[in-house]
Amino acid sequence: MSDNLTKNCTSQEQLEKIRKGQERKFRWRDDWPAMEATLVANGNAAIREYNRTHQVDSILPE
Repeated sequence: MSDNLTKNCTSQEQLEKIRKGQERKFRWRDDWPAMEATLVANGNAAIREYNRTHQVDSILPE
């Protein structure tokens, strides 16, 4: 499965929509559980990378 699906993933909600869409297409396949695990792992890595590079300062200027 292509990493392009999750490379711009920014939230768990977005990842869940991607996962559900792929499940509708591929759940009949014997290797779907492995595909799903890879998809979720890649999505979580993309979310972590997004959060790391887009950190917002929690202290507001006065």
